[in-house]
Amino acid sequence: MAATLKKLLRGQGKDRLKLGDLMDEIEAEDGPGPVLFVLTLPILLPMPPGVSMLLALPLLIVAPQIMVGRRELWIPQALAKRTMERAKLAKLVRRILPPLTRVERLVRPRLQMLTGRVGASLVGVAATVIAVVLVLPLPAANLVPSLALTLFALGLSRRDGLFVLAGYGLMALAVAVIWLAVAGFRFGFSQLKL
Repeated sequence: MAATLKKLLRGQGKDRLKLGDLMDEIEAEDGPGPVLFVLTLPILLPMPPGVSMLLALPLLIVAPQIMVGRRELWIPQALAKRTMERAKLAKLVRRILPPLTRVERLVRPRLQMLTGRVGASLVGVAATVIAVVLVLPLPAANLVPSLALTLFALGLSRRDGLFVLAGYGLMALAVAVIWLAVAGFRFGFSQLKL
């Protein structure tokens, strides 16, 4: 995946990059895993409230396609034509490459039944649920689900079922954190009414 992302640093004189072209570039060799990874990256960054909700919208389009087993992902033309500054994307890629390179040393094909056709469909279901959660205005509910998506993406792209399992573990943790946050909010609200 690091090698795939390095390609994004070699821009051919273009200041802006279309989202559709970006998806074609990173999807060519490794299928949907790298696309899921790149779409998750911006959500991991600290953003003002509400921005991550918008950034998660493409995940709502991509994740269900992984669920149904599409090898080549489709996004609406209006979204495919949206552009981003290549310099900002390159800056983000440069920041993520060192830790990604270290993590990729641990990734290797294992427990491949979790990344086969059925396993990838289950990852698509989990990624769709996470995408819905990321789009909802839930406070402090972005980091753990985004990390789970990152692990799913790494597992799918390198057929590493252990990373997929770790993604499910983080997803369970995210559910627990969100449940506690909602329960805490309800308890606090009920105390205010007394």
